[in-house]
Amino acid sequence: MDFRHYLYACCNFRRTKVIAHSKSDDPIQSLIHAGISALHSSRSAASFIIADFGSSHGRTSIQTMKSILEYLRQTNKFVGTPFVVHIDVPTNNWSKMFQLLINENPYYGYAMGRSFYEQCFPDKSISIGFSSAALHYLSRKPCHLAKHCYFRFATPTERKIFQKQSKFDLDAFLACRSRELISGGILLLNIPCVGDNGDMDFDAHFDLIYQCAQLLSLLTSDELLHFTIPFYLRSLSECVDFELFHRHSLKLVKVEFVCLKSAVCNQYQHGHLTRDQYARSLTMLMRPGTELAFKQALQSNGRSSQDIEDISIQFWQLYEEKVKETIDERDLKTYATLLVLRKK
Repeated sequence: MDFRHYLYACCNFRRTKVIAHSKSDDPIQSLIHAGISALHSSRSAASFIIADFGSSHGRTSIQTMKSILEYLRQTNKFVGTPFVVHIDVPTNNWSKMFQLLINENPYYGYAMGRSFYEQCFPDKSISIGFSSAALHYLSRKPCHLAKHCYFRFATPTERKIFQKQSKFDLDAFLACRSRELISGGILLLNIPCVGDNGDMDFDAHFDLIYQCAQLLSLLTSDELLHFTIPFYLRSLSECVDFELFHRHSLKLVKVEFVCLKSAVCNQYQHGHLTRDQYARSLTMLMRPGTELAFKQALQSNGRSSQDIEDISIQFWQLYEEKVKETIDERDLKTYATLLVLRKK
């Protein structure tokens, strides 16, 4: 029996491709509903904790937390006011998160500056854990890539090192969450992946990032070497590891593999964005996840904060110009494995 047949036999695996354009066909909503339906909890309002692992700037996280709270009330799984804690590394742009929480005032929200690859809560304390588009960030840069900044263009040896780190990180993440979850608590995961054939539409944009770094005459060869983005996109089979789930007392409730079309790409194709606006939107999309690695490469050479800021501005201006020159009408899709896990 091959992997996909085994997966289907074990958990009624529904392997579909979903092009999500609106809330009505948003697979994240389906993930939330399946997870909350599987939740077994009798916690009081004072001790019901929802944890958001990898909150970034917060807009997506806050909207998702609101959806979770709404469905908890609809299903009478919980009708009080839980604590919602947003977790990300100390270097995260927390000011944006705080401003959104102040402006929207959606719930009692708290923030924690900590790596989610560490234990963030006491044992048996959280009822719901959520992580969206964060687990492709590795806990550390496992090696420098000799001829590129992105693992998809790495040598076979370099890629194996990144793969090994990603396996270690997923193990560490699930081990920590298993200790933190109450019995019957749930973990909702949206894990960025590669496509069926190992494809990824955004590869060309990461390649363009490296080309722009090469074009910047201000960068030294050592800084270019240190510019390595600590990302690794797993395959479906790397995300669904039954032995790992069993080891950490987690039951697989649902798994779905989805294909998501970029919203900004969809807007451009339908004439809602000009070429300039599309280039700016793509730049804003690529910048948050890669800028830290770029700045760290400059810091490794002892550059001043002002130098780093000035060079970073030049870099992203150059990138936006190059994006504008290379825009085409093709779709830009991302892939993800959506998991619902319940603590035994």
